[in-house]
Amino acid sequence: MFLLDRLKRHGAIDEVQSDGLSAAIGAVKQFDQRTFRVRGRGIRASQVSYEEVSRFLDEEFPGYYTYTTKVQTYEDRHNVPHARIDIKGWSGLSQRMNRYNPFDMTITIRTEPPASKE
Repeated sequence: MFLLDRLKRHGAIDEVQSDGLSAAIGAVKQFDQRTFRVRGRGIRASQVSYEEVSRFLDEEFPGYYTYTTKVQTYEDRHNVPHARIDIKGWSGLSQRMNRYNPFDMTITIRTEPPASKE
């Protein structure tokens, strides 16, 4: 990922990994004036508001999953801060056994560029 970040001219890259959804909720709160792009199994949405993403993180994730969150914050070549949030959810023992389970989920939330001021 380091080479791709350099080619895209990302600077000041900070990466945090944690268990649970607390890191994702904190990262979304940092960018409360921006819109987001959400990708996952059965979900492809863009220009999603901060309120909708925070509601999604609070209400839509089932409690019987085990979650791992990876938050990557960086600045693009125009020094605009961005975030990429990867959430992986496992059900049952599939994480410990390192086996594929069709009920496991992966969701990516990214900030979109701010609207131009014209």
